[in-house]
Amino acid sequence: MPSVTRESNASHESLHLASSTSTLRPGSSIHPASLVDASLHSLYTMRLVNMKISRELINHSVDQVIQTIEYALIRSRTSFYSHSRSIGHSSGRRTPAQLKFAIFVSTVLTNAGVKTPTLLTSLIYITRARPYLDIPMAEEWALERVFLGALMTASKYLNDSTLKNVHWAMCTGIFGKSDVGRIEREFLAVLDWDLGVSEREILGLWDSLKWAVEMEEVDGGRPW
Repeated sequence: MPSVTRESNASHESLHLASSTSTLRPGSSIHPASLVDASLHSLYTMRLVNMKISRELINHSVDQVIQTIEYALIRSRTSFYSHSRSIGHSSGRRTPAQLKFAIFVSTVLTNAGVKTPTLLTSLIYITRARPYLDIPMAEEWALERVFLGALMTASKYLNDSTLKNVHWAMCTGIFGKSDVGRIEREFLAVLDWDLGVSEREILGLWDSLKWAVEMEEVDGGRPW
């Protein structure tokens, strides 16, 4: 994930979605994820942050990263060669490399004990970073690096206590501690340290995740 430049930053009304596993005290309406009164949130926001990390949510996350890398490649290289290497985003037509990446995502989420607010925030970061990514054609592990960079950044922003880089490296099974540190620094540079997340951005995920939320509410969600 190479360095990039940005012209300006849009302001974001911050919504703190801490990945807390604490429970509400009797009579309390403070939601443990945002640390504000739950009644102040949109019902759709609450339905999103309360969903489980299901197979459907993982597949959606995988697809979002694949689309982001594809966009970066096509944007920076308009030749036929670039388009002939189009990554695609259908889980039914994934290449061996994409299938391997899907396993990587599941493995990291499981090993790191990631909660839904962290994963949703990482999806927002990935969308926010998309216009600024410059991926070399020969870049190895581009999918894994973008996903891990976003996930680590979201985890460290939302949680008072989070994994250290050495532990993130262990969770990946493929990157070393120095690799993880470099991935984190590069992703923060892409975002220009613009880490605040608004409720509007969370709600922006609703249309693409509505089906997964409703599926879980109907059948309790599927195991990973």
